[in-house]
Amino acid sequence: MDACRLVAIAEPVTTAGAVPGGVPGGVRAIAKVLDRVIASRLDRAGGAVRWGIGVGCDDASAAAHATLAMGAVREGGGWLGFATGDPWRDALLADLTPSLAALLDDLTPRQAQIATRVLVDGARQAEVAATLGVSRATVSVAVARGRLPAIAGARRAIASILAGPPAMVPDGGDRGEAGAGAALAGKP
Repeated sequence: MDACRLVAIAEPVTTAGAVPGGVPGGVRAIAKVLDRVIASRLDRAGGAVRWGIGVGCDDASAAAHATLAMGAVREGGGWLGFATGDPWRDALLADLTPSLAALLDDLTPRQAQIATRVLVDGARQAEVAATLGVSRATVSVAVARGRLPAIAGARRAIASILAGPPAMVPDGGDRGEAGAGAALAGKP
């Protein structure tokens, strides 16, 4: 889906008003939107938010897909939905989204706090430990028990599906963008 646009609609669960926002496509841009989605879900003090995220080749089609995704989320009682207009991608996203949602919803408040710092802010486990005033081992256990590597993998998979396959370069390589996982690999 080269040169595509991504639109994310967020709305408080208690109202029907939507706030759309469009961004250029690409794995990095999509990852930033997914970080906002994850951060909003991990913020246990804030209000619950629904997200409908759509991808299209222009702003109008991306917004239409986001509106369809939000409608499906409202109808299905979930909090996160995607629509691309491509049945194959939409089927993959429909299978993957409940897994990401369940992983995020299963986190304890402390695991959610650590997940925000590791997954969204990109902090290393040692930095998180120092910030929270706990041992690195405590953070490591929270990362493992909270299944943060699985959350990061689901986020990377969703971003890749939304962005489409990487462009091939003449030498047979690709120009795909690597996901960030150093903080989860246990590097201090």
